[in-house]
Amino acid sequence: MADFENFDVLFASDRSFAYGEQTITKILKSRRLAHNELLIDKLLATLGVERREYGTFVMTNIAQDFYPPRSNQSLRNLHSQIIDGASPDHHKQSLLYYILKDTLDHSRSATKFARAVFLPEKYRIFIDGIWLLDRGDFENALGYLTEPVLIPTFPEEILHLLCTHPDQHNDKLPLAYYYTVSPTITSSKVTEALFAKLALSSVTEAFFWCRQHGEPSHRKFFEQLIHTVLDGPEGESRAMRSVELIHLPFNAEEEAWFGAYLTEGKGMYLHGAKDAYRVRAVATGKNSPIASGANAYGNHGDHAMDCSSLGSSYEQGSMTSAR
Repeated sequence: MADFENFDVLFASDRSFAYGEQTITKILKSRRLAHNELLIDKLLATLGVERREYGTFVMTNIAQDFYPPRSNQSLRNLHSQIIDGASPDHHKQSLLYYILKDTLDHSRSATKFARAVFLPEKYRIFIDGIWLLDRGDFENALGYLTEPVLIPTFPEEILHLLCTHPDQHNDKLPLAYYYTVSPTITSSKVTEALFAKLALSSVTEAFFWCRQHGEPSHRKFFEQLIHTVLDGPEGESRAMRSVELIHLPFNAEEEAWFGAYLTEGKGMYLHGAKDAYRVRAVATGKNSPIASGANAYGNHGDHAMDCSSLGSSYEQGSMTSAR
């Protein structure tokens, strides 16, 4: 029997070790903030760790039933469930490595364990990454999870977490992970969360990203981009982003969507919707009702404005809102 299969050998420094209340509270809080699923929950379920009840095995995907363990006996049970599973040894060792990182001397005991069992580097790096991610240390976590040696594991879950976690305020982190790992995204909720971050980060990148999707997603994301730009906080940033939006190379279809969204769709009530449509018409030489003076909002004699005035009108906070 390998040493890691014996609980008393694995926890030789403290065989009565149990998670402290403070540690348990922090883990439970982290789970709530992570939409009720930590990466370790996902890993335990994926590796088929089973919850034992009354001497029988009950299959469950609710890993939070046994993590974090609330007592020394619960920890022993979790260890036993991992060891009794059908996974290869290096998968079991990876789970135990994660748990050892929860101990008070986690740096020393976990590292010592990984060396003793010759845990492959890619498994250690992955566990280091998800352990940090589960604890909300996003930037340091990505330092591990974007290592070239790794085969992307749970990329959609990681990407969604980076986009939606309430304590993750750096819009560039999910994009850094996305562009580095290049995951295949099949979930619509992940796609939408990623685009929301992309639209905040770069108008031009978001525009060309929209074109990678066929109808109706193309139009939906295109309109979302317009909304994100015009609905942004007032100031120089909105001014610059609005000018960038208006000068994008729309095709005929996108041109029609732009006009429809701002004159008769949900976007007609956005801040500066009328001026955005009017300046786009002037910039492209289109003879729009708004640009010619009899606009869709019932304003007459309002002559076309020069493109350069759009940015300044935003900066001064004087851009007319569509009503």
